[in-house]
Amino acid sequence: MSATPKQEVMDTKLTWEGDIAVLTIDNLARRNALSDPVRDVMLEHLVQLQSNKKCRAIVLTGAGGYFCAGGDVKAQKERSDAGVPFMARRLRMGGGAAHRIVRLLVEGPKPVVTAVEGPAFGAGLSLAMASDFTVISRTARFAGAQILRGLCPDVGLYYLLAARSGPGRARELLLSGREFKAEDAMKFGVAHELTDAGKALEAALKAAERFAAVPPLAFALTKSAMTHSYHTLEACFRAEQDYQPVVGLSKDHKESVAAFLEKRKPVYTGE
Repeated sequence: MSATPKQEVMDTKLTWEGDIAVLTIDNLARRNALSDPVRDVMLEHLVQLQSNKKCRAIVLTGAGGYFCAGGDVKAQKERSDAGVPFMARRLRMGGGAAHRIVRLLVEGPKPVVTAVEGPAFGAGLSLAMASDFTVISRTARFAGAQILRGLCPDVGLYYLLAARSGPGRARELLLSGREFKAEDAMKFGVAHELTDAGKALEAALKAAERFAAVPPLAFALTKSAMTHSYHTLEACFRAEQDYQPVVGLSKDHKESVAAFLEKRKPVYTGE
């Protein structure tokens, strides 16, 4: 998308590193805030990538040293000034692009790695954690600060932060809205790997390569079980009963056994 002096660049760019898709939020004029155009393009890419056999993993990052500063405050003010009714806002959120994006990242079959440089606030914090692996640099800063704007956390933040850091820590962070830095993010369980400034994407691509090497069907079903079946032991056992026969009969399982016996590298197809 080209820009003129009177036009802001608001986009999500898709590039490839081999079989790894890299989605880059590019809305630098607003520190990569989730404007409507950014959300819409991101959602379009994610929907297409879920069924793209070429794609073995997805890396989500931000341009220009920013990850995502959260919601687009300017657009929020415009909607408020326009008097958009409460129920219309509620319905818009429930079926909106932001919720669909988080569902695809959390529940979709593809491995997802996030690479965070700079701020990840509000919805940006949600995106940072809606992945299977989060890499952050020492410049990363985080906050679920919606409460300081007189709003409640959104974009899945109640679930995502509690799943990563535990309900006690999530309660403290979301009720205070306070900012925390990269070292605390590691301590709280918000992120998995800490890198030097400017190195998050490089480390995220290496992590994505590790996930991409896993048999795709086994990965997708294990991810589904981890998302939906970790709350109780019985749900865990049910997921085992449902999924293990499927992967046990898969071509990837047979290929794994054959490669082990033949002492060679397996070639997985997701079948």
